[in-house]
Amino acid sequence: MISELKKEFNNFNKEYTQKFPKIKKSKERLEHFKKFEQLGFPNKKLEDWKFSDFNSILEGKFNKLSVSLDDKKEIEFKNYIKDFEHNKIVFFNGFYSSKLSRIENSKKNIASRLTDVSLSPFGDKSLNLLNSAFLTDGISLRVENNYEFKKPLVIYNIFDSKKDNNFFNQKITVDIGENSKLDLIILNINLSSNPIFLNLSNFFEIKKNGLFKLFYVNEFNNQDINYTSTHAFVSSNGIFENFIMPYKGGFVKNDISCVLKGNYSSGFINGAILARDSQHYEIKTHILHQKENTKSYQKIKSVLDKKSKGIFQGKIYVDSKAQKTDGYQLSKAILLDKESEFDSKPELEIYADDVKCSHGSTSGNLDENSIFYLMSRGLSRQEAKKLLIEGFLVDAIETITNKEIKEYFLEKLKNKINEFK
Repeated sequence: MISELKKEFNNFNKEYTQKFPKIKKSKERLEHFKKFEQLGFPNKKLEDWKFSDFNSILEGKFNKLSVSLDDKKEIEFKNYIKDFEHNKIVFFNGFYSSKLSRIENSKKNIASRLTDVSLSPFGDKSLNLLNSAFLTDGISLRVENNYEFKKPLVIYNIFDSKKDNNFFNQKITVDIGENSKLDLIILNINLSSNPIFLNLSNFFEIKKNGLFKLFYVNEFNNQDINYTSTHAFVSSNGIFENFIMPYKGGFVKNDISCVLKGNYSSGFINGAILARDSQHYEIKTHILHQKENTKSYQKIKSVLDKKSKGIFQGKIYVDSKAQKTDGYQLSKAILLDKESEFDSKPELEIYADDVKCSHGSTSGNLDENSIFYLMSRGLSRQEAKKLLIEGFLVDAIETITNKEIKEYFLEKLKNKINEFK
């Protein structure tokens, strides 16, 4: 596939330069693609991908990856989130729509298209390099100091593409100023039956006393692939919260790196995975404690059914300077059939002596005694199972502190559970 992708890149790079002559970055793109060629698509030989042979998964779903710069039509837009008022940034088929995007107090909160700003890869892994080589568009948002968003911001990433446009590469950067606050939801939606591969790179900087809450959810089809790489850097007394629900999609991997680079900075990563029908969902985290009195908390809950696969790889790294670190990590999974699979790899790497760190991982079946108890109270077996599944996963959603956003995810969870038969 890489030889075919090289031809696609050459055509794409030439066409992009012609359509956007002010963006003179064809040489940079070529350098990134050459580095990607040397590495290739990830496979199980890489430690970060030991449970997922991405190369085989990709070839099993796509004969060819292709990009079209002409497929930029603005389809009819509707607010897919109606539960609460919100700001919005809208993308159609990988391209930013300024006409539909609205941000409060835009003089203080400056948003610019990333194609006008930067092409540097966020990370040195093969899919990061591929993202920069094929980057079509993105957004860079800077929140000024001492500003708290009154309403959440939703990035609607909507796709309704043709068969010859199935490969999308975007970047999102957010700079949270000192004493500022933002709640951001990234919602990816594929309206078409044509399978897509979305390769998304995020870069977040949280300044002193900043608070940034990120929520991630997909509305994809079972043939769609999504890889999201997130890099967050948190300064003194800053807080980064990330909640992940890979709601729908064939293969979804969230690869998160959080660097706690200031004293008393915190990173919280929580997720709820509910997979069935051979869906493959993975959350990988790497939290680096670099300064004193930093705190991290991770909780990932998974329910897997009908040949699905769930993966959690979580690493806590504590630098020798990071005394009085508090790090906690927990992953739990319920397997509803014998053909589903859950893989977990928790890690602690500690070089300081005054720390409090722990990790744990468990997996098993639904408790038959609990099912029997609920059935004795008048529920059917199916109703009892759904109630237990909901109670198990709600524990992760309860970590969300924004009441309106919490209710939104609780409703999505109930809808997904109702699909189980």
